[in-house]
Amino acid sequence: MPLRVISSSEAVENVRHNLFGEYPHRDNPEANRIEPICKPAFIPGFRLEFSDRIFTIGSCFARNIERSLILRGYEVATSKLAWPDDSIDTMGNEVLNNYGVTSIENEFRWALDPDCPFDPERQFMEIVAGRFIDPNIGGHHAFTLERLTAYRNAITEVTRRVSDCRIVIMTLGLSEVWFDTLAQCYLNLSPPRSMMAKSPERFQLHILDFAETLASLERTFALLKKYCRSDQRILLTVSPVALNTTHTEKDVIIANCYSKSVLRTAAEHIATTHAHVDYYPSYESVILSERSVAWADDQVHVRRELVEINVERMIAAYSPTGRMAELSDIAAALAEASEEIQIRNLLGAIRCLEPIRGSVHLDPAAAHHYIDCCLRIGRLKDALAVMVRLPPVGDDDRQRRFIDARVKLLDGRAAEAIAELSALIEQFPKWPILHRTITEAFIDMERWDDALVAAVRWDSLKGVSERPEAVARVAYIHAKRGDDAKAETSYLAALGIRRGSYSISIGFAEFLIERKRFSDATEILRAAVPETRAAQKRVTELMQMVPSL
Repeated sequence: MPLRVISSSEAVENVRHNLFGEYPHRDNPEANRIEPICKPAFIPGFRLEFSDRIFTIGSCFARNIERSLILRGYEVATSKLAWPDDSIDTMGNEVLNNYGVTSIENEFRWALDPDCPFDPERQFMEIVAGRFIDPNIGGHHAFTLERLTAYRNAITEVTRRVSDCRIVIMTLGLSEVWFDTLAQCYLNLSPPRSMMAKSPERFQLHILDFAETLASLERTFALLKKYCRSDQRILLTVSPVALNTTHTEKDVIIANCYSKSVLRTAAEHIATTHAHVDYYPSYESVILSERSVAWADDQVHVRRELVEINVERMIAAYSPTGRMAELSDIAAALAEASEEIQIRNLLGAIRCLEPIRGSVHLDPAAAHHYIDCCLRIGRLKDALAVMVRLPPVGDDDRQRRFIDARVKLLDGRAAEAIAELSALIEQFPKWPILHRTITEAFIDMERWDDALVAAVRWDSLKGVSERPEAVARVAYIHAKRGDDAKAETSYLAALGIRRGSYSISIGFAEFLIERKRFSDATEILRAAVPETRAAQKRVTELMQMVPSL
């Protein structure tokens, strides 16, 4: 069955509003988010507070993330591995690496499920007399039974700390795993060659398929759900670190591609079907970046610089302080979006609003401004997502009624929306935004006579700051009705009220260019005073459309 079913209307809306829905071209450097370093867009589903305890598990890429978080002052539970002696200094935290999904499942089961504790008799392997290895601990280090038991207890103990961590970062490594038929258990590492030579029938190489991979992950997530805190959130990644050596007959490049493809697909399923799980695209970032930038000389491990970039992007997106730094100034972003909308550059407005989407830092005033912008460019779902978080408005429900009317407009219930807006205008006749909204609604429906009446009524609000915009809309409506003379008179009247206004000048210039009056359009544009970068860009574009005279 499909992973997701999307209606045709939603699919079309996705194409309209997804800024990142088309593959970036080299001829647009500003939009090229692949070269030289790939930075895929993503939307965080939760916040990472500085006070949150974090647990990292998975392949060596998980250790890279762990170190970066520690350096930034985050509390990472796996960094507090209580090793019983100083051998950890030479072995490193890589002893915690888990490469296959089955190995991650084993570690959590041994640590959390009291009915399935680690069994040394089944798991430990005696290499030579009195010397044992644990094939589930990173590195093939042989120790006495007593010391190895102490090491295993330390790993189980630190893994158990996941139960008190709100954030789990899980990195999936490979799909080529070894199975011990005697212990009836998957191993984290390949068994020693000496053991395979001694008992060739005991060990099998399993190339996990999608169903097996997904089933193991589902069992892992069920364990975490059962034994960990209820508000736990999981950030799922796929390690870009390549399979160094394959035990199949295939080229390791092909084997690695299959392995990563299965893991990436399973990660997508998990993140889609579990609301508390996010997928973070560090894998895509690394493998799609330029190889000289992404990979160390062994072409297996990721350069430290690119790991840092990905951790920075993750923290910036998920942590409140980082997100605020990314947004810089919500009020400024909203103001710029409004300016883009005013000159009818909807794509520019979307670019301004995109970083704010999902922000929990919107106060009521900013929330209403954001909702207004979203509704003006047709982003109904984004507007509704913020509306549900608005505080109660008390006895004065005009703001809620106004938003509801605009939602109905976007939802195709035009008659209901017009009726509600008309009722609000009768009750609050001097509220300019009502007049602007009903005028724009009639324009969108191409009800030109009704639009003209609404715009004239909007214009009648003498002294309001929006009056020049109202006169400009009267001009636009006249042009659409085919009365160019009245349109030009109204445009000139609007400029008379606010000489040099960039939005009016742009609208008038577009009107003149459509009628091939290039000299007049040039004169209007040269007199314009573009107060914003968006306006300046649009003026420049229009000047380029005017043929040389």
